[in-house]
Amino acid sequence: MDGLKETKHKPCVAAMDLGTNSSRLLIADKQGNALYRDVKHVALGERLAESGCFCQEAMERAICSFMDFAEMMKLYNVTSYRAIATAACRMSSNTADFKAEVKKSSGVEIEVISEFEEARLTLKGACLNAPSRPKYLFVYDLGGGSTEVTFATNTATPEILATYSIPLGARNATEMYHLQDYDANGVAALEAEVKRQLADFLAKVRGYADYGDAAVISTSSTPLRLAAWILKLDGYDKFAADGKTVSTADLDALIEQILPLSYEERAKSVYVGANRAKIFVAACVIFRTIYQALGATEVVASLKGAQEAIISELTKAC
Repeated sequence: MDGLKETKHKPCVAAMDLGTNSSRLLIADKQGNALYRDVKHVALGERLAESGCFCQEAMERAICSFMDFAEMMKLYNVTSYRAIATAACRMSSNTADFKAEVKKSSGVEIEVISEFEEARLTLKGACLNAPSRPKYLFVYDLGGGSTEVTFATNTATPEILATYSIPLGARNATEMYHLQDYDANGVAALEAEVKRQLADFLAKVRGYADYGDAAVISTSSTPLRLAAWILKLDGYDKFAADGKTVSTADLDALIEQILPLSYEERAKSVYVGANRAKIFVAACVIFRTIYQALGATEVVASLKGAQEAIISELTKAC
């Protein structure tokens, strides 16, 4: 609480990011320094792939997260914020009702952003972890309901040269391909569909003769968890794993070990945990299929993404 006493009277900014699995809050001062973070496992996209709409239980979990976030924003005297929602809210038939209830319960106005805007924000945040040498960047954000893949210049103001939103993420792919536990047929079918979805994107990218001079950065918890595992950290420490580079050879070997594990074994792992165990097989399959398709020899795991981009833009507007 000492931090609150020091900062509660100083105007702050906040970024909220509602995904298919998690609801996230980042509060920063007007200089962009992070003061407070929170992540709620809300599983908003639970059963969305089957029903086409949010179930009541999932909406209640997400609404409660925004009520908690609103209280923290009051404590930190947040005067400007942006709350974005991504794939799940783009897909659901009852998003309008859900947004209205969030506004009524918490006062937070949610903005459902496009695939391109999601890619733009993710790229801008991920660039904070970009190595300086390569000419280009491949950035992909593996969410719960979609995966945004972007090819851009590695410059002070990156230019998006190609981007594509794969309509598959860890949660909906788990449900669609029945991958709560490992199934060889389900894995093969998911890999094939991800490759099919990537085909046009890769065709555009290969139009650049030197496209191979690119760093690959992957955001979301999956690369961070795998990096923490490879680095033999004491557990899933997303801050310690942020910005770390791991070889795809090490990733291949680790994923081969993970896929056959039972749900109970994944849940007990200090790098996965109970909240992620159910969707981690599909997450690993999508993550691996993409870096293999890109021909990457190493991947940078990035905690920094859309929220950091929002904070940057809010502070510049102050």
